Amino acid sequence: MQHGIKRTILSKEARQDKYERDAIKISTYRNLTATIFQRRAESDFSTEALELATNLLNLNPEFYSVWNYRREILLDLIKKEPGSKKTRLEYDLKMIMAFLRRYPKCYWIWNHRVWCLQELATSNEANWAFELGIVSKLLEMDARNYHGWQYRRFVVESMEDSKKHNASNSDEYATELLEITFKEYQYTTAKINNNISNFSAWHNRSKVIPKLYRLWKSHGQNSDQYRELVTTFQSPYSILIHELELIKTGMYMDADDTSIWLYLQWLLTDQLFVDDLNKREDGSDGKKSFRSILDEELDIIEELNELEKDDHPENKDHVWCLKSIIVIKKLIAKELVDKEQKYRVESEIKEAFEKLIELDSLRKGRYIDQLKEFREEVTTV
Repeated sequence: MQHGIKRTILSKEARQDKYERDAIKISTYRNLTATIFQRRAESDFSTEALELATNLLNLNPEFYSVWNYRREILLDLIKKEPGSKKTRLEYDLKMIMAFLRRYPKCYWIWNHRVWCLQELATSNEANWAFELGIVSKLLEMDARNYHGWQYRRFVVESMEDSKKHNASNSDEYATELLEITFKEYQYTTAKINNNISNFSAWHNRSKVIPKLYRLWKSHGQNSDQYRELVTTFQSPYSILIHELELIKTGMYMDADDTSIWLYLQWLLTDQLFVDDLNKREDGSDGKKSFRSILDEELDIIEELNELEKDDHPENKDHVWCLKSIIVIKKLIAKELVDKEQKYRVESEIKEAFEKLIELDSLRKGRYIDQLKEFREEVTTV
């Protein structure tokens, strides 16, 4: 069994039969490829050439040169018959859907869909709401499909551009933009609640939250439509506290989940939160200071690291815990004024790097470089 496919042992006769059938397929493929390249060299942009390109792409959707030729043919046909643009491009969109069912992770298929829609958008004929529905269904089947998430971002950005073009004024555009962004925030929440290991959902969330905060503050605070944001989005601080609580469960559920740790690092270093926290360093407004939050997160991760060590037969530190400890202690070191305390924390960071070098041999060179850079930073300060 390899990649979920059971290996079968063929008899000599079956192998010979397969070889003969494959030889016919290979010959057909080579002849079709030669024909298409010949037609392209002759600048043949006919419907017959388009059909031949369809046949070859059915055999090999990874053949990007044929996709390029297909686009050349379509542009030429549309130029000759401007009224056929929507019909021809919508045909390709339907064809691509059939391709995606078979090859959902083929770059060139996704690229061609994007191209078709961009061409339709030039005449305001792209149906972005339909596309959002399509990609939502695809992500229901495979919630972690990188291509699907990337395409979703493209569709959302295109919807926003369309709203901007059609809005009568800036306030109307901002209101519509807020609605789109809020729905994306809700979408990431639903996907994360369904599967906390969905890296793409966490990544999208890191892009959506700063945007949603700015839009809600300027255009949405008085709307009942966004009641669920009233508490969480009062300030970057309140968002940070909410998100830290959200990922805490995930850290304990699966300490090996990369997406949780990367999102934690984003929360503790993004300018939106850092700038707001620096305004309340002493915590005089009754909220936690940046240093207090860092200390709490450090305690949580060090406790988790001890639990992971207890579960490990060789009592080894947990790699992601060590990485996050380094990130947090670097942030703490920047806050320290006392030279002795600063030196102690910097020594602990170096020690954590040395543990990583020993534990994670596949990334040893990377850690050695990072340790070297850190030592140079400490020396020059």
